[in-house]
Amino acid sequence: MLNSTSSKFERCDSNEPKRLTAKPRTLEQTGIPLRVLESLVIKHLSQTTDLDLISLSEKIGLPGNLIEQLIQKQKSEALVEVRTDGRFGSAMRFGLTQKGMILAQHELMRDGYLGPAPISLESYKKLVVSQSSKQESVTPDILREGLNDLILPEDIVGQVGPALNSGRAIFIYGLPGTGKTYISRRLVRLFQSDVYIPYAVCIGNQVLQVFDPIIHNPVQTNKQKTLRLDDGYDNRLVLCSRPEVVVGGELTSEMLEVTVDPTFRINRAPLQMKANNGILLIDDLGRQKVSVDAILNRWIIPLEESIDYLSMASGEHFDIPFEQVLVFSSNIHPAKLADDAFLRRIGYKINFGPITEDDYTYLWHQECEKHGITTTNEGLNFVLNQLHKVNNIPLLPCYPRDLVAMCSNQISFYQHPPLINPQLIEIVWGCYFVDHDEAGGNYGEG
Repeated sequence: MLNSTSSKFERCDSNEPKRLTAKPRTLEQTGIPLRVLESLVIKHLSQTTDLDLISLSEKIGLPGNLIEQLIQKQKSEALVEVRTDGRFGSAMRFGLTQKGMILAQHELMRDGYLGPAPISLESYKKLVVSQSSKQESVTPDILREGLNDLILPEDIVGQVGPALNSGRAIFIYGLPGTGKTYISRRLVRLFQSDVYIPYAVCIGNQVLQVFDPIIHNPVQTNKQKTLRLDDGYDNRLVLCSRPEVVVGGELTSEMLEVTVDPTFRINRAPLQMKANNGILLIDDLGRQKVSVDAILNRWIIPLEESIDYLSMASGEHFDIPFEQVLVFSSNIHPAKLADDAFLRRIGYKINFGPITEDDYTYLWHQECEKHGITTTNEGLNFVLNQLHKVNNIPLLPCYPRDLVAMCSNQISFYQHPPLINPQLIEIVWGCYFVDHDEAGGNYGEG
């Protein structure tokens, strides 16, 4: 494994992103071994009877003049032949010879990736660093506007904003229903810029697929995708919103390493590589099948050096920048999950607790308005003083949403007037909360 330090990936100047996303003008400028490009050409041709130069260029994401150079070389090696339908003026089409088809099948067995050409590992490293979210600054106004559908106490605003600007990992904890996951999943919207995601990255002579349509959301632009050298950006890249990767109890250690799809024989990037330049949220920490120690220990070096070390199934090692906001969310206090050494690397630990009566009242009225229901002061005071206080249940932001929705269900079923009164809310309350006394517990426990 190569020795690296946190200073390995230097910050780029302001012109670097434009240079890194420019279309290659020569095969050498692609940064990809010729064998990999030739392999992609014959693999794409093996999927159909024949293709013209424009179609091949669109599939491989390289300008037509570069594809033509590859085709000419493969024609000289008797791998590709010209096909024609005899129509005057029709575009020249290319197909595989018998020799070419045999080689294509061999290449597909070796590496099943079928998509646009990859970018080089070195280009990927520079691209990720140039798009770091650390170059953006979140202000209180940006935070409130981006999360305008939420009630955010001022102390939470004062912690979440600086934490995002720091680029360091964040540990959010608190009772279930305090909005930890809801807010965490909306943090990525606070970043204003879009980023370029490569379809794939070349590792040696292997292709590692990075773009994931489930995670990466392409940005719709008015500018049409073009194969002209002077127009647009490198077609091996996709302009996307900053990625947000959320994983909970299903997290396994294998998801954090390069995996090989056994059916399609495709090397797929780990979650943290797909999350680069965005946010990786590990939700419900402590409820995964893999131990908490194993999960946390996996992040020690990336958090310390901003570098992640990976390896291909073939055993080839490589490293990439760790340029993302890593967020842990848990109902368990961080001191019970990690030691002081790890918590020091995280930096920001934010406790999400109960909200104030004023915020609870605001949410209650907001939910009533959404459901078209009228509420009385008598009904709301009954909820706050006779139900929450008497039963020692904290004011959590999930309760107005859930309780009002259940009142709406009752009103709809019995065809009652759209009004929440103490009698209705008491019925709903009994359905919503479990009697923990029978189990020897207390209300409000996770």
